[in-house]
Amino acid sequence: MKQTKLDSESIKWIKENPKEFIDELIRKSELVNNLSDELEPYRNKKDKKGYTKLFFELLKKEEEKQWKKE
Repeated sequence: MKQTKLDSESIKWIKENPKEFIDELIRKSELVNNLSDELEPYRNKKDKKGYTKLFFELLKKEEEKQWKKE
């Protein structure tokens, strides 16, 4: 059985708030979709460290842009 990275409180919140969880998941998916072009070279080189580092940097920048719009 695969072990989850979520703690019991997170799982409980997801079960109690499925609509909010789905909305956040969709929002994050759209942000990640915007990043795919910039991450492609790292994926092709199979540079997992570089990919992960750049992914989180770009995701943070995209979220900040979105917060400023709201």
